[in-house]
Amino acid sequence: IDRLAPEDKRLLQCAAVVGKQFLVALLAALAELHEEELRNGLMRLQAAEFLDHVGAFPDVEYVFSHALTQDVAYATLLHEPRRSLHAKIVGAIEKLYARRIVEQVERLAHHAFHGEVWPKAVDYYQLAGLKAMQRAANQEAVLCFEQALSALEHFPESLHRTEQAIDLRLDLRPALLQLGRLDEVLAVSREAEALAKELGDEQRLARVYVYLINYHYLK
Repeated sequence: IDRLAPEDKRLLQCAAVVGKQFLVALLAALAELHEEELRNGLMRLQAAEFLDHVGAFPDVEYVFSHALTQDVAYATLLHEPRRSLHAKIVGAIEKLYARRIVEQVERLAHHAFHGEVWPKAVDYYQLAGLKAMQRAANQEAVLCFEQALSALEHFPESLHRTEQAIDLRLDLRPALLQLGRLDEVLAVSREAEALAKELGDEQRLARVYVYLINYHYLK
């Protein structure tokens, strides 16, 4: 990678941020190259066996020949350039898939989190968690809600932050319950209860108590 021409190395780094397999249209949004420059750069990287071409027009895609290549190219980026690229790709995905955002919430959540676009990270991870629950992927749902809560920690103290903290815990409980993780159901319920009491939010408190009743019934 270090022996590549600077423009090809940067192109490979941008590709590594997009993902193991990526649409050329998304890479173009990051690389900021003219169409011919981008095409020639991709051809050189393919000839050097970094990338393989897959897909066909209009969904032209490339894939890293080896997962390790992507990992190493990604690791060569310093934190701030890497963060900036992740943040930029959020906007690119939103624009490219404007009518099919739900299909992309997992990718959007990932890039928003690593791009430190915290409001979008919370929203997209919450949506990804709810989407995972619809197909009974409860472990994935738990991870998504936990990532949303982690992103929320970067918000300043506010009424909205506290309301979201409660709602995310309420969303998290069904997935934990389905996994039989009853102690964690109790823990997040108590956390949600304390936050709702702090706000004096009777509606959210009522939702908390419904789950506490179910918890004690199951125990």
